[in-house]
Amino acid sequence: MDGTFKMKRVSVIIVSYNVRSYLAHAIDAISRSDYINIEIIVVDNNSYDGTCEYLGENYPFINVIENDENVGFGRAVNQGVKIASGDYYLILNPDTIIEEDTVSLLVKHLADNKEVGMVGPKILNADGTLQLSCKRSFPTLRVALPKILGLDRIFPKSKWAGKYNLTYLDPNKNHSVDAISGSCMLIRSKIYNSLNGFDEDFFMFGEDLDLCARVWENGNEVHYVSETKIIHYKGESVKTAPYDSREAFYHSMNIFMNKHYSSTLGFLTRFMISIGISLKKIFSIINEKRSLFISLAMDSFLVIIAFIIAINYRFSNLNPIIVSKGLVPMVYVLLWISMGAFLQIYSRYILSYSRALISSVTGFLIAVLFTYFFKQYAFSRLVIIIASSIIIFFLPGWRVLLHYLISRGYFRSVKQSRSLLFSRKSIIVGADAEGIRIAENIIKRFDSGLDLIGFVDHEYPSKSKDLPIPFIGNVEELRQIVNSHSICEVIFSTSAFTNKHILDIMDGTRDLRLIYRMVPREQDILLGKTNIEDIGGISFVNIEYNLFYRLHRISKRIFDLMVSFILLLIFSPIIFIYYILGRSIKMQFWGENDIIIDSVIFESDNELIRDIPLLFSVLYGSISLVGSSMIESSERNPGLLCQPGITGIERIRNIKLDPDIRKAVEHYYIQHQNLKLDLEIIIKTLLNG
Repeated sequence: MDGTFKMKRVSVIIVSYNVRSYLAHAIDAISRSDYINIEIIVVDNNSYDGTCEYLGENYPFINVIENDENVGFGRAVNQGVKIASGDYYLILNPDTIIEEDTVSLLVKHLADNKEVGMVGPKILNADGTLQLSCKRSFPTLRVALPKILGLDRIFPKSKWAGKYNLTYLDPNKNHSVDAISGSCMLIRSKIYNSLNGFDEDFFMFGEDLDLCARVWENGNEVHYVSETKIIHYKGESVKTAPYDSREAFYHSMNIFMNKHYSSTLGFLTRFMISIGISLKKIFSIINEKRSLFISLAMDSFLVIIAFIIAINYRFSNLNPIIVSKGLVPMVYVLLWISMGAFLQIYSRYILSYSRALISSVTGFLIAVLFTYFFKQYAFSRLVIIIASSIIIFFLPGWRVLLHYLISRGYFRSVKQSRSLLFSRKSIIVGADAEGIRIAENIIKRFDSGLDLIGFVDHEYPSKSKDLPIPFIGNVEELRQIVNSHSICEVIFSTSAFTNKHILDIMDGTRDLRLIYRMVPREQDILLGKTNIEDIGGISFVNIEYNLFYRLHRISKRIFDLMVSFILLLIFSPIIFIYYILGRSIKMQFWGENDIIIDSVIFESDNELIRDIPLLFSVLYGSISLVGSSMIESSERNPGLLCQPGITGIERIRNIKLDPDIRKAVEHYYIQHQNLKLDLEIIIKTLLNG
């Protein structure tokens, strides 16, 4: 391996984000390289796993750039290049392991081939299979179409079908290719700098494809070098990213297409490529939401079967279906499915047989009402009764059966990279001993119905290797984590957080409609619905915000509209007189989500008369009859959890509560809100007034 090329310096640039253990292995592998003249630069994108401290203690010879935010891959590499002194830049992912001769062979290939500007090695997955992205073509319509249709898997050796990942090429030979993987690419520093490095419009994904395209446009070639190989543990940094990586990928593909094909391709071709990208995204979403679609299809099928059976029993034929041109039973499918969607059995509560039962019974009542107004669909009351009986039995029934099958170990594979079927994605807030105990107990049970995604805490735990599930982020990033991982439930370790902190976290995510669970400590009282559930051998207190569910919000709004309208009619003479006398006073109150509400009150010593004009605000929907306290805007922002109300729990006590107690009272109200409670508060207000 002697030669002048070995005298040239290689700057290894690694962008790290919460992959400390992988990064350490990558650095150790680089240190064992037979290429001597190497410098290592790590750009850390605001990791919370102690990466920078770890590097400082164990690898003091490394140049580390610490970012206070995640600036994206391309921008971070460009930061590293600014302090690099090498003749070549080796852009390397932290979740890779190179061979001892990888750097030498890649540098030699560039030294021997002056026309080549950038090279990449053979890349293997952790199981030893070839990572197809290590050599690929640019995604034109002709290249992408077989990939979208799945033909590349059926005919991988076909030059037409296998063009996207060049599967028809011998992976054990060197090739000139359109693009190589950004997980390991060696480029001449002069070329990289002349191209101004990575395009920072690509936050994540696509920047390597763009760089390859610009290398070719610059008159240089890109080569795949099979003589050396690396292992790439694909996507480790993405697992902990608090953003939607799928959305980032397809956004990057659109950026690439608009940048490189806007002038060279016709409108129709660019349109077709955009359609292809969108279809790929849709298929990805469908796969992610497969539990939703399966449950929706199952319920629709059962409703159709129920009506076919009922119609055939009543008429001994299916003529009503033919006469209606299929509208029966499709109209009834929509009725039952709409009610199920309203009760969220196709989103949050897919396997809730109790909600499925309520949905089925309510669907029957609505169907009876529907046929009363639309006689053309009312073939027979017997048909509705028979079909509804079948639906009421089978819609909850298949969910009960599935619960049993899950408890017996079905529908849950031992090794599965994607979310579990018919499960609720959950996280544990608190990675202490209690949080670990909760996780271990849930993991042991097949019938918990929970798919544990990972831990969230203030900081990365020091004993990370002992965690049974990954650590995925800080509490401060909880909203992003919930959105990016589609989390349904949050489980608190009450030994890791105080009750006040738990309630603050719940406040900050209340609009996300999460289910909150916790294991209460002895002699520790937490506000919450009295709902105890055993999951994985642990008794959880489930805390749900009643007021934030559609059924409660809609019923509360209807109640406000009816009562405020009737009361305004009753009090219209008083309203007219007070306005004529000029005894109205404009007021401003704090509303939900920190908004300011403009309203009016009457100048009166009687509280009930004083508040009559507020009924207009109730009618408009800016406030409610019953809700949080009405705090004037001149006072400090109270951060109300729900709409202010003309009355509420604080008012019936006839005392002014301090902020902490008021917050606890608000929590109680939004967790227990229902029309019965609202009526009780209104009655007590009138009696006390």
